[in-house]
Amino acid sequence: MNDAHIMQMFTDVGAIVTGGHFVYTSGRHSSVYINKDAVYLHTETISALCKLMVGRYNPEQIDVVVGPVLGGIVLSQWAAHHLNKRRTDGETLAVYAEKASDGLEKQFFFGRGYNQHIAGKNILVVEDVLTTGGSARQVIELVRSLGGNVMGLSALCNRGNVRPTDVCGVIVSALVSIDLDTYAPGACPLCKANVPVSTELGKGKSFLVG
Repeated sequence: MNDAHIMQMFTDVGAIVTGGHFVYTSGRHSSVYINKDAVYLHTETISALCKLMVGRYNPEQIDVVVGPVLGGIVLSQWAAHHLNKRRTDGETLAVYAEKASDGLEKQFFFGRGYNQHIAGKNILVVEDVLTTGGSARQVIELVRSLGGNVMGLSALCNRGNVRPTDVCGVIVSALVSIDLDTYAPGACPLCKANVPVSTELGKGKSFLVG
């Protein structure tokens, strides 16, 4: 059961959009869109949400918070900030993983020297919206390949019923979990009903071009 107060925080900033025709990054379609970008506009809201995201973790046991670009940059900063507020010694760092621009399936890497802060460290991975868990899984695999110990995966929203088995066995914690009906393009009732695809939210533009 989702906390009503947290759900209201999402609703107040327009992060839950219904009654449309949206294309997710995964390529699947739905009538509901979780617009995490609307949350990032409001610093007080994203700060409060990140404080809740890390509330279950012992700050002394998290050395580094890692988020995938782009939204994960903001999340890692605020998450580390609130962990440091509770620490009595040391510091939790915030880093982010970037996407390789090789034109192939997206792969993550640590640039800017961030890879030097992973080996032997306890890592918390943060993500905004989990749909398939693919990006989080790649980041977890990257961290482990560099010798980091992943302590957990914390997300704003789990909209794809992502489980530990989907993300390398890592425990998944999400502020809200939303079960959405999603469809493959060829089986989408919205497409069959000629409901216009949103080009403002999601990947509608690239879907229509393709």
